[in-house]
Amino acid sequence: MRSLINEGNAFAVKTGLSAGTYYETEQYVEGTFKVVTNAAIGNPYASEEEVTGKGWGDIATSGAFGGVDYSKESFDQALANSKQGWMDAGRDVMTSNTLGPMGLNPQNVHNQFGVSDAEYEQMLDNTFGPSPEERAQAAEQQGGGEN
Repeated sequence: MRSLINEGNAFAVKTGLSAGTYYETEQYVEGTFKVVTNAAIGNPYASEEEVTGKGWGDIATSGAFGGVDYSKESFDQALANSKQGWMDAGRDVMTSNTLGPMGLNPQNVHNQFGVSDAEYEQMLDNTFGPSPEERAQAAEQQGGGEN
């Protein structure tokens, strides 16, 4: 029996067919490569059974690289989000009560220079745009859209 299996496997290898233990080994190796590839670029939450049952294209598009939008509109939106994030960070620094020595932080110092709270808020709006709270309120008034 063993010699027949070996003969069948040798024939399969010579003819490029997958049969018997050669087929099983090929499936095991392919499944292992799929699991390793999925761990690197695919869905990290997928089970081994899910991964080995998928095709290579499904693995390639299931994780961080799947469904990526490289359009100009997507990049423009990402740039706008990044810019808004930096403006929000700048506003946070300028309204922080914990930045700098006690009593000498941007939020408290403006009064010492004769700048009213309203003038300081206007300066912040001119420099950094509306606050996240103001943007959220405006979005709610316009029908609940995201900011």
